[in-house]
Amino acid sequence: MTTSKEKVVVTPIDKICKNIGRLPLELRHAIFNCLTIDFRLEMVLQKIAHIIRTLCEAYKERILDITALKEIVEQGLRLRFFYHKEINSSYHTQPNLRKMLPNIEYQQMGDIVSTQHPAFMALFKIVIIPTIYDRIDSTSRHFQTSRRARDALTKIVSTITKCCDILPTFTVSLGHGKDKRGQNFNYFVRKHTFQFICLLTKFISKFKDPLDAVAIRDHKIIHMRWMRKTVTKVIPVEFRKRQRKMQRKIKLSAKEAAKEAAKEAKIAAKEAAKEAKIAEKEAAKEAKIAAKNTL
Repeated sequence: MTTSKEKVVVTPIDKICKNIGRLPLELRHAIFNCLTIDFRLEMVLQKIAHIIRTLCEAYKERILDITALKEIVEQGLRLRFFYHKEINSSYHTQPNLRKMLPNIEYQQMGDIVSTQHPAFMALFKIVIIPTIYDRIDSTSRHFQTSRRARDALTKIVSTITKCCDILPTFTVSLGHGKDKRGQNFNYFVRKHTFQFICLLTKFISKFKDPLDAVAIRDHKIIHMRWMRKTVTKVIPVEFRKRQRKMQRKIKLSAKEAAKEAAKEAKIAAKEAAKEAKIAEKEAAKEAKIAAKNTL
């Protein structure tokens, strides 16, 4: 936790987003639908540093579920491009992407060889999280378990950073004239990168209140330590002794007041019990007199 104030840089996009946020909801939706995917990406890419910092702080406080984070990355990125039919089987490219980028064919030794477009191999190296061994327990503070969780988080964060750095600039030149398969593929990559960052933003939003509470707690601890040092150096010893005596007197007077209040409550309870008995006796006498009169 740093005590110095960080300088916040306000970009033109921040100003535009702030002004758009003041508009009615319907108008905001209409404006947002008119924005290009590159502009939307530029809006959300500024949050990556904040997302990574929040994930690291949440792991430090043992409130981050690394398994859930891995599933977010898998669903938001890998499943958009690659899938596997069975667990631990090899990955296959999604059929809709294969239609956008057809196989490359060439002749070798008299045979026609068909191979997958090289863009898929490049994507595979970007969006696939390296293999994470053992079970991920992000809440344990045991050394070995904590080290495995930290290594897993490092791999996931590295994949997130790599995707957000490379995918917005990932471009394939394909198609001439009415053939827009290359443009559709480039739009597909940018669109799902934008949606993935939105998923991460929603995922870290639940850590805001716990991390704010931790920051307040740390600030109080630092303030108390500073106060103790300052009080020890500045305030004389005799004054501190008088202050302690005064606090003791206040505590003793509070105890005596509590005892007096307890005594008064007991006396009041006894008086109430006596009055209740007298009232019962009077009621019994009146009932006997009434019974005699009736006879």
